[in-house]
Amino acid sequence: MSRRATVVRMAQKRKPVLPSAVRQYFQETGRQGGKVGGKLRWAGVSPEERSAHAKRAVAAREAKRAKKKRTKGRRQAGF
Repeated sequence: MSRRATVVRMAQKRKPVLPSAVRQYFQETGRQGGKVGGKLRWAGVSPEERSAHAKRAVAAREAKRAKKKRTKGRRQAGF
């Protein structure tokens, strides 16, 4: 297949563009849900459960940083 045929084929596969009014509606409804989402998610959770969840999140972040730090030298050496 020639390069031109590939480019034409890719151009035909583009996603349809939403009208601006529809896009604006989706943006507004998404923004409203985002403002309330966290509050509703944690409304029925006890402080102990929130604390446990936060500790797990911190542990996951630290593990990710430690892994990145361990493998940094190997990537530079070409391993």
